[in-house]
Amino acid sequence: MSNHSDRTERVVLCFDRDNSVSVNPHPEHRAVPIGWIQYWAHVEETPVWCTGNQHLRVETETPGIREAEYLWEEHIAGEQYKYENSQFEDFIKPRRRDGLRLIQDVYEAAFPDEDLRFIVVDDADVSDLSDEGPWTWYAPWDFVEAVESGEFVLDEPDGDSFRNEGVPFNSTDQPDFEADQRRELRQIQKRVRTPVASEK
Repeated sequence: MSNHSDRTERVVLCFDRDNSVSVNPHPEHRAVPIGWIQYWAHVEETPVWCTGNQHLRVETETPGIREAEYLWEEHIAGEQYKYENSQFEDFIKPRRRDGLRLIQDVYEAAFPDEDLRFIVVDDADVSDLSDEGPWTWYAPWDFVEAVESGEFVLDEPDGDSFRNEGVPFNSTDQPDFEADQRRELRQIQKRVRTPVASEK
């Protein structure tokens, strides 16, 4: 197993849910074990965001689009995020690419002095985002293969509890590890130091 502890870039993981993660896998392809997402988010404390079906927020205790909007509106820009290509005003959740652009904008505003790398795992091909920034897209089955082969930037989670399919946090009273959904939000809030509203 390779050791990536000497990397200097900040890796941000974004996961779709349906047809992508083991709680709702693709009928013909391998899915990302939910235990991996939980491990990276809560053991390794890697930034993990749910950018597809927002049920994954609850199942993994990780932030999603709602939390990213909050950071943008309350701590970064002081105004509602302007989605480029969504029917958001009609109460439809942001389309895939718009939600991912929001995550990128939040991190570029909060960490302007750091090299950022965004990884998105989604059964829909969003590889064109690489034209807009440091995005790498994986289909879920390709992502699983990359992790298991050691070709992914992060190591495969240790232990059988993270290699198997795993279970959502909300399906058990005793999850394998402590969950802190708001940890990443606090990290970003600390970088931007103070709510925008208090500066006016």
